[in-house]
Amino acid sequence: MMRSFCEATSLGRRRFLLGLTATSFVAACAEQSTEIVATRALSAMEDPLAGLRFQADADVDIWARHLDLSRLTAKPQMLALSGGGEDGAFGAGALCGWSQTGQRPDFDIVTGVSTGALIAPMAFLGADRDEALQHMFLDHDADDIMRFRGLAAVSSDGIYDTAPLADLIATYTPTPVMEAITRKHEAGGRMFVVTANLATSRAIVWDMGEIAKAGFYDLFRSVIRASGALPGLFSPVKIHFDHEGETMVETHVDGGIQMQFLATPPAAFEVSSNAAQGGAAYLLINNTLDPEPQKSAETALGISQQAMTAMVRSSAASSVNTARLLAHDHGLGFRVTSVSADSGIHYDPSDRFSSRYMAAMFAHGYDRAVSGALWAP
Repeated sequence: MMRSFCEATSLGRRRFLLGLTATSFVAACAEQSTEIVATRALSAMEDPLAGLRFQADADVDIWARHLDLSRLTAKPQMLALSGGGEDGAFGAGALCGWSQTGQRPDFDIVTGVSTGALIAPMAFLGADRDEALQHMFLDHDADDIMRFRGLAAVSSDGIYDTAPLADLIATYTPTPVMEAITRKHEAGGRMFVVTANLATSRAIVWDMGEIAKAGFYDLFRSVIRASGALPGLFSPVKIHFDHEGETMVETHVDGGIQMQFLATPPAAFEVSSNAAQGGAAYLLINNTLDPEPQKSAETALGISQQAMTAMVRSSAASSVNTARLLAHDHGLGFRVTSVSADSGIHYDPSDRFSSRYMAAMFAHGYDRAVSGALWAP
């Protein structure tokens, strides 16, 4: 039976998840800063990183700056990757299996949130990167992702330090990968990753191709790390840059606290009267949308956690339905997949990012894709 929301972490909640360049950019890193920094929020007009990012609820003119109209009006193929922690192995397996069928599209737009952000670069570059995607989820475990802080966690900004994850991300996004992402971006492809700005409580969409094109590789990697930084469990990620002589530091965390996935935004359909018509949107949910019935909790904590599970899953299902209606209204094909409720894969909350569990999830996604049973309308 698939795990419930309350089981997703043994130490805290786990959510169900789902060109201009910057001037005066200095660095982006995941280290804690002891500098005295400016903390005021930047408006969209003065943001020195405006060429590299924007708010998810931005107007159509902002979205238009980050989309290639020629691609958007030529039957675009779009992929949205949700969050889900170690369940991202399902998405990785699904993509690799899909490639084996010879029917996987070359995606024009790829979006990722949390673990979906980790998958996104490989999904964006296509089936040629499947081997790296496989290694990412089958050759690593918790030790390659996080480090327990022990008693120090009481006074720190996260129970776990994700410095190992930073190294892992760097390993899978070397210079040749960045250059390949740049080339596809210049050809009109777009890759977006979502983080949450902790100070402003806004979802931020990062134009990853533009970041790679600008040569800001550290920023690229920090954004991916930030997108999966679940508050409390993992340390937030600091984004550093200069603005008007001040050192600005923003704190970014898991994009999943704002949205479980970034489907095609309404603004994308407004840049042209025939935008996206004849294309297709694929929504890959790295978790289950329809869990099997479970025994009702009997304690206050258990009841609250079970209720949270139901609330988050309901929100996810509602978001899927909204994306489906929007796609259909604009002549865009729509397909969705998620982990099967009857997969039989058991999750042990005391063994986060277990290699055995991720191998089973990878196989589940792979087998369903190869058998042609992956996608539902």
